[in-house]
Amino acid sequence: MKLERGLSFLQDMRWRAGLLAFAVLLVVGSGCALWALHELRIDGARAASQDARAMARSVAQTLAQQLGRAARLGIPLQELPGVAPYLAAALERQSTLASIAVVLPDGHTLHAAGSKSAPGDAADTVRVEIVAKKGVAGAVVAVAGGRAAMPQSLARAQMLSAAAVLALAVGAGLWAALGPGAQLERQRRAAWAWLEGTAQADTPRLEILARGGGLQSLLEALAQGDAEQHATQEAVEAYAQELLAMDFDGLMREDIERIVRPVVGQREEG
Repeated sequence: MKLERGLSFLQDMRWRAGLLAFAVLLVVGSGCALWALHELRIDGARAASQDARAMARSVAQTLAQQLGRAARLGIPLQELPGVAPYLAAALERQSTLASIAVVLPDGHTLHAAGSKSAPGDAADTVRVEIVAKKGVAGAVVAVAGGRAAMPQSLARAQMLSAAAVLALAVGAGLWAALGPGAQLERQRRAAWAWLEGTAQADTPRLEILARGGGLQSLLEALAQGDAEQHATQEAVEAYAQELLAMDFDGLMREDIERIVRPVVGQREEG
C-alpha cells in the first residue's frame, strides 16, 4: 500500500510557520500599539487640559477687564445690562469651556452660564478678579470643560495602528510561510519520502507512518528505525563473536573483522 503524500492544512510546515509568525507578531504588535495609544491618550488629555485652561483664562481676563472698566466708571455690576447673554454667547463660542460666571466679593453668583456655575468645584477652574477704584468689585470664574476633538483623533490613531499591526502580521506570516516554512516543508517531505521507501517491508514502522503526516509520527518512525539499526548491529557483533570463538585456527578472523569493522564504526558514531 502506498502512503498518501497529501498533507493536511495543519500538518503543512508552511502554514504552521506562517500562522505562528502571524500570531506572535499580532499579539506583540497589539500590545505595543495599546501601550502607545495609552500614552497618546494620557499626553493628549494633558495637552487638551492645558489648552482648555489657557483658553478659560483668556476669556476670563477679557471679561474681567471689560467689567473692570465699568466698575471704575462707577457702574455697579448688578446694573450692567446684557451680562448674562454675553456669558452665554462666550460659552457657546468656546467649546473648551464648561461654565463661566460673575461672582461678587461675598461669593454670591451674580450671573452664570453653563453646567458648572459654582466656582471651585472643578480642578480646571480659573478665577480672575474684577478690579475697581475702591478695590475688588468681584471676579470672573471660568471652568475648563475639555470638549475638544480628542476622541476623534484617538479613534483615527486606533484605526491606523490596527491596520498597521495587521499588515505587519500578514507580511510576517507570508514571509515565514514562503521562506523558512517552505524549506522545512521540503525537508519533511523528503524525510517522509525516504521513510516510505524504506518502510514498505516493515509492518510496525508502516503502522506508525499510517497514523498521519505529523512530526510526532515522523519522530516515532525515526526512533524505531534507529532502535532497529542498533539491534541489528548488536546481533552482527554477537554473531561475529560466535564465529571467532569457533575459528580455532584463525583463518576466518581477518575476514570476520573486515566485515564487522564498518558495523562497529557506525555504532560508535551513533
